[in-house]
Amino acid sequence: MPSGTFFRRPAVLLALCLCSVGAVVTLLGRLATGPAAVPKSVEISNEPGAKAYPVFSPDGARLAYSARGTSSKDDVFHVVVRDVPKGEPLQLTRSTGNDIGPAWSPDGARIAFVRVEDQGASCVVIATASPADERKFPGCAAPGDETQPFPAISWMHDGRSLVVVQTAEKQPASLAILALDTGAIHPITHPPAGTDGDSTPVVSPDGTTIAFVRGTVSGGADIFLCDLAGANPRRLTFDDHAIRGITWTRDGQDLMYTGDRAGGWKVWRVPAYGGSPRDLIIAGRDASYVTAAPAGNRLVYTVSPTVSSIWRGTLGKRDAASEDRPVIRSSGRESCPRYSPDGKKIADISDQSGNDEIWLCDADGGNRVQVTHLNGPDLARVRWSADAKLLIFDASGDRGQELYTVPATAAGKPTNVQIDAINGSFSRDGKTIYYQATRGQIWKATLNGGSPVQLSKRFGAAQPVESADGKYIYFRDRRSFWRLPVAGGDEEEAIIPEHDLPWSTTIQPVRDGIYYLELDRAVRGMAVSFFEFAAKHSEVVFHIKNSDRGGSSTFSVSPDGKTILYPRVDQSQTNLVIVDNFR
Repeated sequence: MPSGTFFRRPAVLLALCLCSVGAVVTLLGRLATGPAAVPKSVEISNEPGAKAYPVFSPDGARLAYSARGTSSKDDVFHVVVRDVPKGEPLQLTRSTGNDIGPAWSPDGARIAFVRVEDQGASCVVIATASPADERKFPGCAAPGDETQPFPAISWMHDGRSLVVVQTAEKQPASLAILALDTGAIHPITHPPAGTDGDSTPVVSPDGTTIAFVRGTVSGGADIFLCDLAGANPRRLTFDDHAIRGITWTRDGQDLMYTGDRAGGWKVWRVPAYGGSPRDLIIAGRDASYVTAAPAGNRLVYTVSPTVSSIWRGTLGKRDAASEDRPVIRSSGRESCPRYSPDGKKIADISDQSGNDEIWLCDADGGNRVQVTHLNGPDLARVRWSADAKLLIFDASGDRGQELYTVPATAAGKPTNVQIDAINGSFSRDGKTIYYQATRGQIWKATLNGGSPVQLSKRFGAAQPVESADGKYIYFRDRRSFWRLPVAGGDEEEAIIPEHDLPWSTTIQPVRDGIYYLELDRAVRGMAVSFFEFAAKHSEVVFHIKNSDRGGSSTFSVSPDGKTILYPRVDQSQTNLVIVDNFR
């Protein structure tokens, strides 16, 4: 072909001309509009206490959220409204219950939220101009821990009905439509067995689709989509990681959420048609409850950089806070403490290095050394082997949820023993590990994870641990504790707690009974109870003060039964962060 012939062809010349025109148009557009504005993050709240569940008004000019003060006399959430970006907070509700997850009506004149009280939960609707006039609708629910329930309400575009969450006896939470004129509730989703139910409904900007979170018995969750009748459910994410809040982008093309994945609570963005979530980076690793403005280019989320320590208290006293003292302190968050079987060592998880790692020290906190150097995944639920030579723990990262063992020394090298598994523990003879599959049910395997065998038939079975005499495996199934023989046999309900259980509650069997963690409504906090086998009765033996509500619900009783270790917040402040120029 002669030189230059290619460029003399008419079709090629036309294509080049079109490209040139496109480039000129793009250049002129950029000159006319200027460079793209850079997103800018600013904290807009500095008053003491916790903030959660922020949501923009339809015009994007105001925020509603739940706020709780620092006074023990008023340690409940109230609905608060403020102008953005600057404005003083105005408290709208003054109930003795927790008012959580506010949602604006389409016309911006009303706010709906869920009120959690001792007798149960209900939906409440108020007018922003006269908040004292309330309409209350029983039959709604706010699943999750009482200390931090999941969002549970969203307006339909007609302004006459709400998408809410409701529960039934021995059934996972589901979404329903609440008609405001009649109060009738009609279920629309039906979570399958083996899930922990649905929450966090958010109606799309065009009013045709509901996004929601479906939890699993492992404590993880994923985002699903369905139409307004609950039909055609479609799974959007496949992480099985905890989620706190989801939101649609203004154009309805994407969803954003705050999820505990890839080394912290981050803001993620995923196309509504499907795809891989993308880290927005702007929020660091301590974000929760992201929400986008329906109008304007704004985003808001909460941030809570918490510093917690491991404290030791005296067991057997209902209020022993004056005798408590810190044992392990660092510049980060300390969690999941565990006494060694002989009581001479303590293992715990610390993020003082920038990532979750396991650390080891003497019982008085001295001679502390770093055991793992995983540099990335979130760690949880450490347990010792009976001979104190090994530790087993959860690791949650890009590869999913996995179980590892590691020698209890500074030179320990972690070994992966199971994938898609959490809540590991050792048998008394040290030859077997028990664990919970992320899809539910209890399994056992050899020490290196080989020859797995399913033990439980119950889909909600979680947190297995062998009894002190080696005869039974105790585990949690939703609101109670069950057991099954180590040698095999039928499952039976063993303990029915008087209070609600946190989803990650700790179980610690001893010779005479079982210690476990529950939510004591009377003091609105965590309590350690002891179920005595002989008396067949539970009693609160310790109240945990200033518990780390953002961390795992853990404690460890010393082998002699005299003291208890637990994470306690030394410094915590939850603020609202607004992002301008967000697209």
